[in-house]
Amino acid sequence: GNRSYKVADLSEFWRGQKKVVLCDPNILAYQGHMELLRQLADSRAKVDFNQGLDVRLMNEQNIAILKEIKMDKIHLAYDRYEDKNNIEPIMKKFKEITGFDKDKGKVTVYILVNFGTTIEQDIERIQFCRSLNFSPYPMIYDREHADPIYKKLQRWCNNIIFWKTPTFEEYNGGRW
Repeated sequence: GNRSYKVADLSEFWRGQKKVVLCDPNILAYQGHMELLRQLADSRAKVDFNQGLDVRLMNEQNIAILKEIKMDKIHLAYDRYEDKNNIEPIMKKFKEITGFDKDKGKVTVYILVNFGTTIEQDIERIQFCRSLNFSPYPMIYDREHADPIYKKLQRWCNNIIFWKTPTFEEYNGGRW
């Protein structure tokens, strides 16, 4: 939805465990998310945001706190091509502030493909993630009815070959 609600403070369920997993954490949609992020950072527990954080809701302040949170990886969500003029500058700022681009496995970007987009637009977003050293993870909309090219695109991105083969055309024998 358009809004997220606070269910609990960290202290209500965390008892010093070394790891905290947040399921479906659209934590940034909650108006008081800065307080909750601060609780996670102060816990020094390793946090797993196991769903994509909405990049559209990021700013310098919440990115700075995200940087303080211990985590092995982070997932971002880049769903709509039409949001690229807002999302891409934020993703660049995220990279600049966090420095998470040094490890190619640290930042995964879920990219909704085949949802009112062309293959060219989807590849453009994937290549943008590559330029930041973020790992794109294409999520195929209506997989059952999608053009088979999307399964190849997904296979290319979700494989070590992605970092060794710089373009989809090269991976796919010069065509798409």
